[in-house]
Amino acid sequence: MNRNWIPAAIVAASSVVTGVASAQEASAQDSVPPSDASEQRARTLEPATHAVELTVGTGYSQGFGNVASGQPTLQDLATAGGAVQLGVGYRLIPQLTLGVYGSGSMFGRGGQVDPSAKLYTASAGVQADWHFLPARSEFDPWVSLGSGWRGYWNSMDQGTASFQGIELAKAQVGVDYRVTSAVSISPVIGADMSVFLTQQAAGEGAWHNVSNPNVNTFLFGGLLGRFDVPTESRSSRVASQ
Repeated sequence: MNRNWIPAAIVAASSVVTGVASAQEASAQDSVPPSDASEQRARTLEPATHAVELTVGTGYSQGFGNVASGQPTLQDLATAGGAVQLGVGYRLIPQLTLGVYGSGSMFGRGGQVDPSAKLYTASAGVQADWHFLPARSEFDPWVSLGSGWRGYWNSMDQGTASFQGIELAKAQVGVDYRVTSAVSISPVIGADMSVFLTQQAAGEGAWHNVSNPNVNTFLFGGLLGRFDVPTESRSSRVASQ
């Protein structure tokens, strides 16, 4: 299965959205006198607040560590692969967004799995994003913290082996480049701490507790697009102030 289309498709979509936003901004600036250009740009980069926030990320992911004592490490099972991240939240104030997230990754086969194996992982949970320069700045550093569930699957001709557990903590950092007040693109890197508590062997129906589970980590690096959809008009926000 070719996984390269996933990052390529999302990057292409982000490029189209960014291009349209840039064209609209340039057209707006051309329609005002030069003396008003800086003011127009400042209005364009007003901080996002009271908005539904959507995030779409793509990149590469790799797991490290072992599930439990006496079991192969995540590096033995799989090599790095493509990853997709999605998030939905609400921008309470310019600095803070609270929301939920989901992610999925498909990995290359490692040296200790069946040649027919397909390996993938998914996670979902709640998160909070904090923005350090949300107002009238083209570059906005941010940090995100979250926690939730993580699953891991090894699908083979003989059946599917599965691990289920907790994503104890997830941290990501990036720097938004703000194309407009509602659209930004950011490089992002992150890591989590996960522990798998139950497992199901390939071809078996019963679940078993993982004996002496260990904490492991999944690393992520890539690009993230952020899209804010205001829930109230600018005039309403000004009036409320």
